Amino acid sequence: MDTCRTRRARRSLTGGLLAGTLVLAVAAAPTLAVVDDPAVRDAKHTLRAAKERVLSKRERLQVLARDLEDLATRISKIESRVRKTSLAIAALRDRLADNRVRHRVLIAKIEQRSAIAFIEGPGSALEMILRATDYQDFLDRLSMLDVMNFQDGRLAEALKVVAHRLEVTRGRLLVSQGQRQAMLDELGLRKDELREKFAEQQQLLDELAARRDQARATVWRLRPLAVCPVAGPHAVADDWGAPRVGPPKHKHQGNDIFAPLGTPIVAPFPGYAVTARNRLGGLAVKVHGQYGYVYNAHLSRYGTLGAVDTGDVIGYVGTTGNAQGTSPHNHFEWHPGGGGATDPHYFLMLVC
Repeated sequence: MDTCRTRRARRSLTGGLLAGTLVLAVAAAPTLAVVDDPAVRDAKHTLRAAKERVLSKRERLQVLARDLEDLATRISKIESRVRKTSLAIAALRDRLADNRVRHRVLIAKIEQRSAIAFIEGPGSALEMILRATDYQDFLDRLSMLDVMNFQDGRLAEALKVVAHRLEVTRGRLLVSQGQRQAMLDELGLRKDELREKFAEQQQLLDELAARRDQARATVWRLRPLAVCPVAGPHAVADDWGAPRVGPPKHKHQGNDIFAPLGTPIVAPFPGYAVTARNRLGGLAVKVHGQYGYVYNAHLSRYGTLGAVDTGDVIGYVGTTGNAQGTSPHNHFEWHPGGGGATDPHYFLMLVC
């Protein structure tokens, strides 16, 4: 009973460490025997320090996110104003072009009237009246002069109006162009500021990713297995290095996990499961993960192979290979970094 409570306590402690690391938030754990392990104490200290640094970076990221949102809104508004001003400038340029055409037409007409007046001379109007043959002809000629003078006056007034419009339109165009340039200058500054904040944000995200990877590596050193490899009633034998008669003669490179025939064997971490059948191990499966692989032997049959997640059934406890005639069990090996096998008993006790 005491052994069961100790195992449950160890699972609770290391489970808290793993969950806390993955979210980079480590909570205080109860004082248990496993806490006395210097490696565990150092890892907890490292994770707490990482948590404080990550919280600081997250707060800065939140401030950056608000700044970026404000900048994006401001840039959007400036770009909208630039578009409206550009349309207004285009309309002013069209109006300016129309006024210039009208101005040139009026100038041409006035020049034409001036040329006629110059050719006819200053006495032409009087001579035209004096040439009247009778009174009615005199009235007609006088009326014609009035009309000509009125038309000249209208031309002069129209020219004055058009010239004023031309000047006003030029002024508005210059003002609008100045406003647009000011907005474009501000837009350039805001875009530069946005790029700088994006760069700072990316740097913080990269630092957080590095902290996350460091924390995961720390957790892996503490607890490479997320769950017990055997999902059901079981008993773990502390038999690493025990002599084996063979053939061939060798030392035991794992721990035997005894369980009823057909008990599910599961992936202890996410990875890729492949068959590893051989003469000694019989039906066997390897699960390759980020930090190494596990080897399960003597299966009665296979389960899910290929990409697997934590807890997926990869096989079932059996007695194949050189385990025939023995109690059903899963021969379990842990190969950190893909290298040689190491004693998995400590890690099994954390999850089984």
